[in-house]
Order: sequence, then C-alpha cells, then structure tokens
Amino acid sequence: MTTKMIRDLVILSVTRPADAARQILAYPVPREALWTALFLAAVLNTLFYQLSRFLMPGPSPFPGALEAPGIYLGLVAAGLIITIYAIYRAGRMMGGQGSLDDVMKLMIWLQFLRVIAQIATLVLAFTIPMLAALMVLAATIVGLYIMVNFIDQAHRFGSLGKAIGVLILSGFALAFFVSILLTFAGGVFLEIPSDV
Repeated sequence: MTTKMIRDLVILSVTRPADAARQILAYPVPREALWTALFLAAVLNTLFYQLSRFLMPGPSPFPGALEAPGIYLGLVAAGLIITIYAIYRAGRMMGGQGSLDDVMKLMIWLQFLRVIAQIATLVLAFTIPMLAALMVLAATIVGLYIMVNFIDQAHRFGSLGKAIGVLILSGFALAFFVSILLTFAGGVFLEIPSDV
C-alpha cells in the first residue's frame, strides 16, 4: 500500500466505513502478517499512552504495576485478542458469515485509526487544549460508528442492528475477561492482599 492509498483509506473509513471495510476485506493478508500487525498496533498504543503520560503527567487510571509499559502492553494485546475472538464468536452465533481473519483485518485497522486519533489528540493538547477534549469525544463516537459498520461487513449481516448486538455481546465478554484478570492479578500487580 502506498502512502496515498493509506490516507485515502483512512478518510474512507471515517466517511464511508462500510465501503472501507469491503476494501480491507478484499485485500489478501496472511495470518502471520495479521498477528504481526496486531502486536504492532498494541505497541503503538502503548507507546503513545506512555508518551502522553510523560508529557501530561496526572493521576493514573491504572494503579500499581499495571502502569508499567510491559504490563500495559500485555493488557492491550490481550484485550485486542479477546475482542477479536469475542466479535468473531458472537457474530457466528448470530448467523454471521465472517472468518476470524476477516474480523482481525478490520479490528486491527480500527486500532491503527485509534492511534492516529491519539496522535491528533496529543498535538491538540499542546496547541489548542479545549479542542483536545472535543477530539476525544468525536473519536469515541466516530470509532463506535466505524466499529459497528466493520462488524456488519465482516459478518455480512446487512443489518447494523445485528452488528450492535454483536458489539454488546463482545463487550460483555471483554468486561468479564478484565474482571477475572484484575481479580487474580490484584494481589500481585495492585499490591493488595489476595485474601482481602
């Protein structure tokens, strides 16, 4: 992919996400390359999170050792993997036709879009701070809209309602995973006695 193709695909993902999803799905990508891209997305997410924490220090949303870059990277990667599998399984349960590779392609691309949004937010935080908050809100709303369209295209539903249902089901799965992880990791990572 050339720089222009990537730029055009970014714009298309925001303006016409269903069309962007069809283009991405038509692009052949080996499974090994998808796993590499997934790890790269997690690394970039961690890098920009740590950079923003360094440039704009403040109270951390992650107490204890969870703030460490290596552990944060592991959580991001694990969360992304669980999300992909949850969307794949939930979609198949609801009659979707998408493969695991289809879901991976679209969710990984969405992660790269989020990295772009993180960069834009960081720049605005130093130039026009008031717009940074609006950027976060806009990125969240647009990100959800893109995700619903991507799920719809991945599973060939032809129904945004079904895609929203898959998003909700997969959200419950991810929340369950996070709660289990924090319950078992609490004593070690958060320095809380495990019997409390």
